[in-house]
Amino acid sequence: MFRTLPEYLKKSGYRNPTDSYNCNWQFLNGSKENVFESLVANPVAAREFNDAMESHSKYNLTPWPEIYPTSTLFANYKLDRPLVVDVGGSKGHDLIKFHIRHPGTPAGSLVLQDLPGILSELDIPDIISVQPHDFLAPQPVRGARAYFMHNILHDWEDNKASQILRHIADAMEPGYSKLLIHESIINSIKPLARVTTSDITMMACLGAKERTENEWRQL
Repeated sequence: MFRTLPEYLKKSGYRNPTDSYNCNWQFLNGSKENVFESLVANPVAAREFNDAMESHSKYNLTPWPEIYPTSTLFANYKLDRPLVVDVGGSKGHDLIKFHIRHPGTPAGSLVLQDLPGILSELDIPDIISVQPHDFLAPQPVRGARAYFMHNILHDWEDNKASQILRHIADAMEPGYSKLLIHESIINSIKPLARVTTSDITMMACLGAKERTENEWRQL
């Protein structure tokens, strides 16, 4: 992927790409599909990609319940609604971490959403409900306690990211629902190499980016 990036940038006048359908990925493959559509068409690559994302979440990152005070979500929790909806949650690794931290969580209160091909043949606890969903479409779960997204928005340029957020905002209950976004931030001083490398990767394959704190606030 990176071997064609210098030539692509030269031909595009070194403009920062902002379209997942018109970036280095299409230049590399000679196709009109974006990365995710290419994965749908290649089950082996899709499985390897999802396994890599699961491994990254399991072993390279601090579990999110150790960063966010997840116990606060149980305060005033309405039992007839989902507690946490993991939007684009892949194979459910983040909800499993939540369940490990809170083993008494009511059955059916954790909802895992992703595309049908990703959700097939999952090995996850029965407490987690599986719901096929494309986050570019309206959010079907209304009034959940929390909507959680982990490394979703960095895959999308600002217009698409705003669309994803609007769908969730429309489903939230004011004063009750929370939006939890688990993403990297590019520091303005001494940014981490891991994050800046990811920023280049997002540009190369999706026309997207990692964001600074100010860019997150604007979004």
